[in-house]
Amino acid sequence: MNDVVTDSQSAAAILPGTPPQILGPFYPFMHTPTDSGDLTGGGRALGTVLYLSGRILARDGQPVAGASVEVWQANAGGRYTHPNDDNTAAPLDENFHGFAVTTTDGEGRYAFKTVRPAAYPAAPGRWRPAHIHFCVTSRHERLVTQMYFKGDAYNETDSWLNSASRKDLLIVDPTPAVGKEPNALAVTFDIVLMRA
Repeated sequence: MNDVVTDSQSAAAILPGTPPQILGPFYPFMHTPTDSGDLTGGGRALGTVLYLSGRILARDGQPVAGASVEVWQANAGGRYTHPNDDNTAAPLDENFHGFAVTTTDGEGRYAFKTVRPAAYPAAPGRWRPAHIHFCVTSRHERLVTQMYFKGDAYNETDSWLNSASRKDLLIVDPTPAVGKEPNALAVTFDIVLMRA
């Protein structure tokens, strides 16, 4: 008996691509990313520890091995270690390394230990919700996107999040990180590339 895949079956197997987002003004071009996976300085950084992991996938659900995954973000006070971030109301955290890179394993998995970032003022009267920037580079694609947090007060007014074709694909809901530090959180953020 032949296995015939119908158009409806193949369409059901196609995952929606993760929407792109802006690179942003605070890409840490002047820093070298840590490749340890730990942005917390061995747990010394201020704020709530966040275990961030996920998979890089092709649209057919196959893992993308060997992809480069960069993340960068504001610290727990809402400030980037960047010369253009003039939000002096938020302190810098010398123990927080806000820029990291890793490579996905054979199952497309990546993992980082970081802190939950805070929202910050982007202009007078306008705030950006808490988010983490991603740049994923595979053999055939480079995707820049951002991950946001469910329930953030500024999600509904953020022009970048609301410009996404499927903003639901960019929002995660942290849960307690079982077996980790007290009050630590965990999120899973899978990224689907259009041309893996």
